[in-house]
Amino acid sequence: MFPSILSNQTHEVTNQMGIQLKKGERFNLSKTSPSLTKVAIALGWEIATKLNLSDSSPQSCDIDASVFALGSDGKIPDERYFVFYNNSQSPDGAIAHSGDNQTGQTQGDDETIYVDLEKVTAAVEEMVFVVTIHDAQAKHQNFSQIRNAFIRLYDRTTGSELARYDLTEAFSEETAIEFGRLYKKDGNWRFQAAGQGYKAGLQSFVDKYHSDIKNSKNFGEMPQIKQVTLPKIERNEASKKTPKAREIKLEKTGDSHKINLSKLGSSELLVVHANLDWEELENRSEFWGKQQGENGTPDLDLGCMYEMANGEKGVIQALGKNFGSKTSSPYIFLDKDDRTGATEGENMYILRPDLIKRVLFFGFIYSGVGDFETVRGRMFFKISNGEEVHIELDNPNRNRSFCGAAMIQNTGSQIVIVKKERYFKGHEEADRYYGFGFNWHRGTK
Repeated sequence: MFPSILSNQTHEVTNQMGIQLKKGERFNLSKTSPSLTKVAIALGWEIATKLNLSDSSPQSCDIDASVFALGSDGKIPDERYFVFYNNSQSPDGAIAHSGDNQTGQTQGDDETIYVDLEKVTAAVEEMVFVVTIHDAQAKHQNFSQIRNAFIRLYDRTTGSELARYDLTEAFSEETAIEFGRLYKKDGNWRFQAAGQGYKAGLQSFVDKYHSDIKNSKNFGEMPQIKQVTLPKIERNEASKKTPKAREIKLEKTGDSHKINLSKLGSSELLVVHANLDWEELENRSEFWGKQQGENGTPDLDLGCMYEMANGEKGVIQALGKNFGSKTSSPYIFLDKDDRTGATEGENMYILRPDLIKRVLFFGFIYSGVGDFETVRGRMFFKISNGEEVHIELDNPNRNRSFCGAAMIQNTGSQIVIVKKERYFKGHEEADRYYGFGFNWHRGTK
């Protein structure tokens, strides 16, 4: 029997009218306004500086608001559920675009997305609102030249404002912002303020949410952005490779590697791929198996304890069948439970590292051997920017079957991978040390 999950802690802002949201906070529309059916999501901005220094007046800046209506798989059902300046309405009639404001020089709202919640098809579970600068690269424009940007939600029937998020983050090179998302959970419509900037264009989001429509005539001369595909980590191959420029080894406890979230280039959004691999040391597992009445085959599990920027906490691991989610918070998922280590080990993915506060990756021995002295454990991180981070679990403690291997932390502009390699008797002891504050109960696979 092993400790399993627990009470998942979340923090949401509810039951307030006209609330001012901060980055990462959530607002429950259905609880606040049970009769709400028609909502407007308005976006606005101002030009902060002269964009053409040879001109006495600010150059116009064409900023576009778009919405991707996603299904349970995190993709749009078809291309018509991408609503933007060249497709002003979704096929179910639930989502409509106010039109293209090409200057941003009006007062108040610049572009608005209208949503009729009663008409939203059952195939749509989430709407992601993004703002991009048209021809940003050619015009040498970015969000450092924009001020007073905001997104606000209001009741179209009464005109009353429900929630507002003012973008206060300082951006330098970013040309796109994921402003927020409207999603359905437990029968309630909720909104989350995102405020995450990217050095990318509209095509980057198209690639993310529906790769089949990137050649649509609606995109005109918009550059094609190739989607990043993470290579599989083949068993034992990574440790045999010749070191290369983008391969980082964290050798000592406390060693770290930083990845700049604001300088990823105009490609797919950052993804972190974690892999736990192991091999049994010769002549050790047979002895342990005899002592325990088992076959001696080590069964190691990869898992993580996470805390999101909005306060949500949880554990992902095969124990208790908590495999996470690809398409909803926390956007962290475990691919499988490898009982033998005979394949490529176990893999976990963080699809939205920009939304996390910290993630502790751990490995623990479920059966077969007694501690990490009897197996050779390794953890690898493949980052979608091409970097690889290698961690050897080479300093084990006897009679400790749980290893807090690495921590990923979000500092705002960077994510930092830190080698921890600290050994514990189990989940609860590790949790007390790192202060996640879970309530554990016994469980099995």
